[in-house]
Amino acid sequence: MGGPVVATVAELHALWPDLRDAALIGLDLRDEELDWPAARIDRAVVLGCRLPPGVTDGLIARGVGVFAGLDALPFAPYRSELYTYDELVAGAPGNDGPTFDERVGSWFVESSLSLRDGVIRAVHDATVDAAVARFVVGRRVVGVMGGHALDRGADLYRTVARTGRALTRAGFTVATGGGPGVMEAANLGAWMAPYGDGALDDALAVLHAAPGYDAEPAAYTRVALEVRARWPHGGESLGVPTWVYVHEPTSAFATRIAKYFTNSIREDGLLAIARSGVVYAPGGAGTEQEIFTDTAQNSLTLYKVRSPMVFFGRAFFEDEHAELATAARRQAAEFGWSDLVAVCDTPDEVVAFIAAHDPDGTGDAGVERRRLHESI
Repeated sequence: MGGPVVATVAELHALWPDLRDAALIGLDLRDEELDWPAARIDRAVVLGCRLPPGVTDGLIARGVGVFAGLDALPFAPYRSELYTYDELVAGAPGNDGPTFDERVGSWFVESSLSLRDGVIRAVHDATVDAAVARFVVGRRVVGVMGGHALDRGADLYRTVARTGRALTRAGFTVATGGGPGVMEAANLGAWMAPYGDGALDDALAVLHAAPGYDAEPAAYTRVALEVRARWPHGGESLGVPTWVYVHEPTSAFATRIAKYFTNSIREDGLLAIARSGVVYAPGGAGTEQEIFTDTAQNSLTLYKVRSPMVFFGRAFFEDEHAELATAARRQAAEFGWSDLVAVCDTPDEVVAFIAAHDPDGTGDAGVERRRLHESI
C-alpha cells in the first residue's frame, strides 16, 4: 500500500523521526520545533505543506519531493481522505450558491490543457487513488455496473438494490460508479443492509416520488436526503464518480466517494479494486466499455487475480444483447478463466456465484497492483 499518509500535526509527531515513505499533506509546520536534519525521510513526499524557512531547500537536497500549495482553487488538490456526500453537497441547504461539487465541476469544465491545470488534475487524482488504496485493504470489494438512466421506479432498480443489500450482508463491500440509476440502486441497497427487509421497500417508496433526475433535480436530491434522514446509519459502500459527467448527480447513498477528474483512471481503477467480482446490470455504451475492460484485465492477468464476472439479467444478456456475454465467454475460454463467467437472474444467485469464486475469499484482500509481463 505504500507508506503512511500524515494529515495532522499529531500524526507527524507520532511518527517522528521516521518519515520513510510517508506523505505529508496540507500541514502548517512553521511553528513546529522539529530537528529536520535528524528525520529519516527516504522516499517521502511533502504536498502543500508550510515549512519553516530553510527547511524546503534541505529536504529537496536530500531527495524529498516537495510540492508547493496551489492557491485560488475551489478545492484542495492534495487529498488525505476520500470524499463524503455531505462534503460534496456543502453549501446546498439554505444557500443559493453552488455546492462544493458544483464549484469543482465548474473549475474542471473551465480548466485548460495547460501543464499547470494538467498537473493539478493529476495530483488530485493521484491522492484520491492513494485514499482508495487505503480504503480497500481488508475488504472484499464487488463492483456493480449498469445504466445511469434507470428510473427509481423500475423493477430493475428494485432488484439491483436488493442485490446491493444481499452483497453487503454477505460481507462484501459494494463499489459503483457513484452516479444515478443502477449505481445509486446498488449503493442504496448497501445503505439499507443494516435495517429489516421491509425498510428497503419503504425507502423505495420515498424515492419513487422523484424517479428521475432530469425532470426534477431538486426533488430527486430531496427525497434521497429524506431516506438518509429516516435511516441514518447506512451500511458502507464506495462510489467512484467523475467530474467528466459534470451534470450527473453523485449517489447520496455511497458512504465514501472517490471522485476523479480523469475518467479513464476512474474506470480502470474501479474494475481493478473489484477483486471479488463485478456485476453487470443492463446498461449502454459505458457499461459495454467496462465489460471489455474487465475481460482484458482478466485475460491479460494485468493484476494479481482474476475476478468473477456476473451478467445480471438473462433476458438482456442472453436474448436482447447476447453478443456481450458471448464475447466475454469466448475470451474467457481462450485465456482459461471460463469458470469465472455467469449469467444470473436473482440477488441470491449473484451472491452465491461470487462467494464461490471470490479470489479474496480467505479475507486476504489487499491493494491491487499491476503484474509485470515479459510480453503481452
